[in-house]
Amino acid sequence: MGPITLSRQDWLYGAFLISAVLVFGNGFHYLMFRLLHKQQSEQRGRSLGIQKYLAWPVRGVFLSVGLRIILPLVPKIPALLLDRLEQLVECLLVLFIGWLALGGVYVFQALMLMRFDTSVADNLRARRVHTQMQFFRRLLIAIVVLLDAGALLWSLHDARLWKFGTGLLASAGLASLVLATAAKSTASNLIAGMQIALSEPIRIDDVVVIQGEWGRIEEITSTYVIVKIWDERRLVVPLSYFIEQPFENWTR
Repeated sequence: MGPITLSRQDWLYGAFLISAVLVFGNGFHYLMFRLLHKQQSEQRGRSLGIQKYLAWPVRGVFLSVGLRIILPLVPKIPALLLDRLEQLVECLLVLFIGWLALGGVYVFQALMLMRFDTSVADNLRARRVHTQMQFFRRLLIAIVVLLDAGALLWSLHDARLWKFGTGLLASAGLASLVLATAAKSTASNLIAGMQIALSEPIRIDDVVVIQGEWGRIEEITSTYVIVKIWDERRLVVPLSYFIEQPFENWTR
């Protein structure tokens, strides 16, 4: 089979389709976020970070979906090239959807924390919710990343690549078992984080005494806690310490 030649009309038609995707995708994106910004300005409430966390991934989703729709309409594209282009666009779409889901986690956190202000005098419930949301945000992000990686493997058209991805996942699973056995402290810290989020032995801004050091809980991550000492030093304490060792909580 000889090489496929594209006429000038075919080139113009293909360029028109791609330009239409860019124009309509960006136009719809502009109108949607313009309306969201206007609505949020009228409410005069705390910013949810919609523009910051969702604007770019939504634009990528719109453009990827548009390209996936118009690719079969472009004339005289070889079947093998069309399949590779569709696979590339689908992979980009999966990545943009994952990015959008990550942004959605931050927007969801901001939405949940809007009614809980830690700067007021009676802020016990607010500090409790802020502490729990920090842990659950990190947990949701880990779940989104895993699901997006799995969806990316499913979007591959080539059976050889699919087998490679499946083997990679199996190797990662085996490696995770080995690492979990070797890194017991890390696993215990993760489990301790869930226990702290639910049972609340400490909360953000609690006053604690740890090994003779007096300070306030400044940050609770998925593996450690930052305690702001009275003299402005920072004490980094593993999460498992607050489950396994005694400490003083003056706030409680």
